[in-house]
Amino acid sequence: MPGKHKEPTIAFRPSAWERAIIEQRVSLSGMYKKDFIARSCIFSNIVVVGKRDNVQRIVDAIQEMQSVVNDLARQLQSGGFSLSDGSYEELKRDYLAFVITVVDIVNGAAYLFGKEPPGNRRNWKAELEMEQLRHAIEHSESKNRIIERNNDS
Repeated sequence: MPGKHKEPTIAFRPSAWERAIIEQRVSLSGMYKKDFIARSCIFSNIVVVGKRDNVQRIVDAIQEMQSVVNDLARQLQSGGFSLSDGSYEELKRDYLAFVITVVDIVNGAAYLFGKEPPGNRRNWKAELEMEQLRHAIEHSESKNRIIERNNDS
């Protein structure tokens, strides 16, 4: 359908100064603005204001995740698994995003504990993305070889 998009929109209203900086960075990056902003959000350091409410929100999310994972482990041990493939993929995606975010937050707050964030893994997200892309390409090539063999038969 015209005018319909698959993914929801994320929007914000930067100040004139913020917009000027963003526009310059986008221009110099050579990327499309949407790609630049998405990558900047994903690959940047996370700064969390250390208010009790913010910390409690993280603790609550971790406790909820622990409860769900424990429930899934019990289901698997008993031989039953109540999630459909789609629900499992959604859960996996959401929890992976959550865990990556918590690790980034903790690494960003390392200075609070007198520690240095792990510098040798600065590009681990980019490495993960490249590994996923490599896997997708290999899968696609494998599919194409099967199709070619079937067509030759």
